[in-house]
Parts: sequence; C-alpha cells; structure tokens
Amino acid sequence: MSASYTIIPASNVSDVEGEVLRSVLGYEFHTATPIWKLSKDNSLNMQLVMERTPEQYKSYVKRLLQHYATTFSGGTTLSVANSLYVYFSRTNGTLDTHQLISFKSSLDGDYDHLHRLRPFLRRWLAFGYPGVSKDLVAMVDSWKLPGGAKGEAVKRLDSTEGPLSDFELSAYNEGAIFAYEGGRLTLYDLAMCLLVSFTGRRPVQITHLKCKDLVEVISQDGISTYFLHIPRAKQEGGEFRDEFKTFQLARELYEVLSSHRNKLYATLADNDYSLSDVQKGLVPLFPAKRKWLKYSYGAEFTAALSGESLHARTDIVNLAIKRAVFKVGIKSHRTDKELNVFAKRFRYTLGTRAAREGMSRYIIAELLDHSDTQHVGVYTLNVPEHLKKIDEALGFQLARYAQAFSGNLVDSELDALRGADPASRVKHRKCSVGTCGSFAYCGMNAPRPCYTCVSFQPWVDGAHEEFYLELLEEREQCLDETGDLAVAAVLDRTIVAVAEVIQKCDDRKREMINE
Repeated sequence: MSASYTIIPASNVSDVEGEVLRSVLGYEFHTATPIWKLSKDNSLNMQLVMERTPEQYKSYVKRLLQHYATTFSGGTTLSVANSLYVYFSRTNGTLDTHQLISFKSSLDGDYDHLHRLRPFLRRWLAFGYPGVSKDLVAMVDSWKLPGGAKGEAVKRLDSTEGPLSDFELSAYNEGAIFAYEGGRLTLYDLAMCLLVSFTGRRPVQITHLKCKDLVEVISQDGISTYFLHIPRAKQEGGEFRDEFKTFQLARELYEVLSSHRNKLYATLADNDYSLSDVQKGLVPLFPAKRKWLKYSYGAEFTAALSGESLHARTDIVNLAIKRAVFKVGIKSHRTDKELNVFAKRFRYTLGTRAAREGMSRYIIAELLDHSDTQHVGVYTLNVPEHLKKIDEALGFQLARYAQAFSGNLVDSELDALRGADPASRVKHRKCSVGTCGSFAYCGMNAPRPCYTCVSFQPWVDGAHEEFYLELLEEREQCLDETGDLAVAAVLDRTIVAVAEVIQKCDDRKREMINE
C-alpha cells in the first residue's frame, strides 16, 4: 500500500553540537552530551545508540531522536531508540529491503520493534534525509503486522497476571490498612496503595498528582462530596498535566489522602518552608522522598513546584503496592502463594468488575480513562462468571486458602487483650463470640466486620457456627430477592472468615483435649 508524505527540508531539524533542547515534560538536555534527561523517569543513552549506528546514518538518527525527544514522551523516545539499537545489532546496519526482511524474520512473530520502527522510517523519509527510500517505506507499510495478544490475562482470569478476585482485592485493601495501623506501612504508601486499588489509574498518573487535585465540595445543604482531578496519561505533543479526568472518591479514601496531604504540609512547616496557599496546591501529592526537600526554601524550590521534578518516579508505585503485600504476607486463595500485585492488575480488576456489573463499553472506557473503546472489548465480549454460589461446605473449602480471618484466636475471654473489660465483648444477638482488642472507637455493626478485623479475638467456645449459618441464609435470601450474584457476594469474605474461625476453634479444641 502506497502512502503520501510531506517532505520537510533537513535544515528544518537542527543538529547543532551543544544545542540545548527541551523535552515534552520541560527537561533541558544538550544534544552533545551522551545522556539526554527527558523526564524524571526516562534518560536516553545516546552514546550507546550511536555506538551501534553506522557512520553514514549517525547524524540523521540523532536529528530524528531529537525530534522524538521534543515531541513525544520520554518512554516513547526510549522505546524507539531501543528498537533502533536492536535493528543495528541484528543486521549489518544497512537500511534496505533485504536487511528489513531478514530482521522481520528474526523476530519470531513478536513485531513490537517493527511497530516502532515503521513510523520512525516514515518520518525519516518525510524529513528528506538520505538513507531511506520510498520503496523501503512502501514495503514496510505493506506489511500486516499483528499486534501482541491483548488482554489474554483478563480473558483467562490468570491467577498471577490477570484481574484480582473479590477475595484477593478485599484481602489486599484490608491488609494495607492493617499494615498501616500496625506501623508496618507509612501513610505515604497507604495513600498510594489505596489510590491505585480504587481508581485503577496508571503509575504515571498517580505520580503526577498535586495537592490541589484533591477537592472537597460542600453543597448548600452541608453535604460533602469528594473528588480527585487525575492528570491523563501523556499524549503526543501534550504538556505536563494539560488534561484531567475527575474521579469521585469515597469519604474514607478522601480522608486517607487528606491526612497524607496534611502530613506533607506539616513536614514543610517543620523545615521552615513558608508557602502560600497557591504554592501548597502545587506540592506533589507523592513527592520524591530524597529530592523534594533538598532545596532550602527559596526561589529554586518554588520554581520547581510547577514542574514534575519534585514528583516521585513511576516505579515507586509498584514498589509501594508490593511492599504492602510483603509487610502483611497477603496470600492468594487461588495459588496459595504470596499475592502477585502490580498497578496494571488493579486496572484489569476495575474493568472486569465493571463488565460483570453490566456496564457498557463506553462507561468502562471512561472508567479506565481510555480515549476510545477499542481496547475495552476484552472485558465485555467474554464476561466470565466470577462468583459462585457459596454453600456450607464450599465456605469451609475456601477458608483454607482465603485467609480472610486476620485476628487472633483465644481460649477464653480471660486470655484476650482487654478481656477484663465487659465493653470489649463482641456479641451476636445474646451470645458473645469474642473480644475486641482495639482501644480506638469503632462504629461498625458488630460482629459482621469483626471477623475480618485484625483486632478481633474470637473465643474457642464462641457461638460462631450459628452466625455462619445465619450469614449463609442471608446471602441466599439476598440472591433470591435481587437475582444479582454481585450484590449477594458482598457477604462472601465475611462468610469465609467465620468458616476459618470455626476451623481454628475445632483444631484448638483437639489440642486442648490432647493436652
């Protein structure tokens, strides 16, 4: 298939040694230096690329990469440079049809490098540089290059790479909160973990947030609504934080983020940073911990507030969400191994749950902040049945793996923390089932949330079986009335936690008999 190109004179793209250029995100770099800093996350090693580039192409490759570095995101520029490096490494370096065909054959069906090189070669020809012919570009354009398999982990509900199950998602969120309450996770990490889990946003979007993006709106009748203005992922030619999507937050998540923000402000005050309200709003919501206070308060710091240089690197996001799993030891009930988490799994989970609830492709695209619907079909074309009817026996089977119970079993009330305080008793109807070991106020409707709480201390002789059967009946009734498994499944984690307590009680009773 032929294509038309606009020829741009080579003189229009500068290649002056020592010229200072600016990347899309505002980072200045010298074209003569071996490393081009393009963003807080991306630096291009031009020296390495030039070592592999044949002499006759070096000046043109360098000019084109200058164009990419000043027009596209740092990640895109690095990807193209990497594909060029691979091409020049696997061939004799010549840009001709024979070498391109040979390179294509060497890829074994994985055409990511060609997907990146094809538009690069088009630009080479359009800019009018020698070395790339019209016939070469026409040949590459004529190739039908299938993309990589999209959404396979979602389609097959992969237990380590695909969407999290409801049990796994609940275990993760609760585990992160328990880790923070136990002093094993910082408020910084907790805020980041819950934000990724509940919004499904990409790491770059999370790290580009500023304090002013967190908003509380109070209506005339005094009701508060909470929002987060989330920057969109970088598009071609866009500026830093030039587009936003507004995400409504639950009050609980807002309070976590607000507490985290207040702690940032307090840290600035403790270090004698006197900022105006406008300047406070520009403070990164997730600053680079080792960088953001390296400046003494002054013009240098306030100038950096508007850019991204004080923001955390994107790899910090996955490190934080993995840290929560490690600190608590959260396991997957599907693999019986430590839960494998990374940011994209939470996006998969959000999209899958939305499809399960009957949302359209357009709503799912909006929910996941896609520009169109072409990549959301994986969620809607084959909606799997995630939820099953839990009967009495299945609840006990799941209890072996789900680890929904997070508290500590005690032999009797006297063995429990706060056991001497009658106000600490957790009751079901007229019977006591355990003790609350927390000294903080809790307004939850006991005992339902207690079985998944780290502070709960069930008694070995507590009336857990009665509560278990009651929950099963309630689930069945809810399913009959609504016909919606998603609604009925709200009780599932509690059901499994109670089953786990019953099993632990049986095991302990046998130990006591032997003793």
